[in-house]
Amino acid sequence: MRTLWYILPAVLFAGCATRQPVAIQPPVAPVAAVVPTKAVETRYDVRGYREAASPSIRHEAHAVYRRTIVPANATEDMGTVPRTAFAPASHAPLSGDAELAAELATQKAITAELRAMQSSMSETERRMQAQYAQLVGQSTEAAKLREQLEADRSRLRSGVPPAASEPVAANATAPTEAKW
Repeated sequence: MRTLWYILPAVLFAGCATRQPVAIQPPVAPVAAVVPTKAVETRYDVRGYREAASPSIRHEAHAVYRRTIVPANATEDMGTVPRTAFAPASHAPLSGDAELAAELATQKAITAELRAMQSSMSETERRMQAQYAQLVGQSTEAAKLREQLEADRSRLRSGVPPAASEPVAANATAPTEAKW
């Protein structure tokens, strides 16, 4: 065991003393040294706004300048244009024939939807007219029954017995019979 204590530190120091080869890359020349550049300031107008974090703070409308590094051979007219001046990269306009075919397909789909709506509306109109005719018939019948009821009431008040053609409903239970 004592020999292990003598050998272990020697092995550890020997292991730490070995060196690994290190690769060295040559320095890369900066890009600015290769291409001459210049700074261009672009003005952006910012509207007045309130801060989202603190609504009590309001910033008035002002201009913001942005410094951009461009190649020295760039044109001097570096004006800004509105974002709506150019179509986004995701928008690829169709050719004339493809655009016409797409428009015709859209119109056909719209026409089919309109025809389906028209047939649905005509079916709904037919059902509504049938219900209206039924309602008119029921209203006429209700008016006749009301007139008949009023005639019966007036006849009862005046004491005239009902006509022989009209049956009189008799009470089915005797008045002396107990009802439980």
